[in-house]
Amino acid sequence: MLIQQRWLNWLFLGLLCLIIYTVSASNITALDYNRELIINGEYWRLISGNFNHTNIYHLLLNLTALAVIGGLHYRYYNSAAYASLILLLSIGVGVGILWLSPSTQLYVGLSGILHGIIIVGAILDVTKRYYSGYVLIIGTIIKVLNEQLFNSPVAMSQLIEAKVLTEAHLYGLVTGLIIAPLFVYLNKKKSA
Repeated sequence: MLIQQRWLNWLFLGLLCLIIYTVSASNITALDYNRELIINGEYWRLISGNFNHTNIYHLLLNLTALAVIGGLHYRYYNSAAYASLILLLSIGVGVGILWLSPSTQLYVGLSGILHGIIIVGAILDVTKRYYSGYVLIIGTIIKVLNEQLFNSPVAMSQLIEAKVLTEAHLYGLVTGLIIAPLFVYLNKKKSA
């Protein structure tokens, strides 16, 4: 039952993204990251923009990645820890875009958060002596560095009908590195 309960955390996030996408398909953009509206006081968009998507392909790509990451790391998070992880990563990605990417006016997508989840989970893997965690950390860093140096993949941008905001991947990765010690501590406390 514990395995099924922990999978519910991941399923809930996927359903949240699906519901927001479905509602937004009617041109309702109340939850999208919109720089001008955030500056004018709609601060929730820093968080909620991470959960909408440009089209069904964008949504399905991110939900597939979420399922794969969930399969790797679901065991590390109870509901409170998982909600905290998602909230902290959402804030890190949203604030990163606001402060460090001033030319970005609009943004939607879960991929920044996904990069952070990978990093935190991989660091937890390493603390549990799962050395595949090193592969995930190194691979994710190489991927993000490649994106920063050589820009976003054209084919992916065409598929999701938007420029891939690779900076969100960077902000998710960096936020994951910053908050990982908290989740290492929580996992050690849980194991004790």
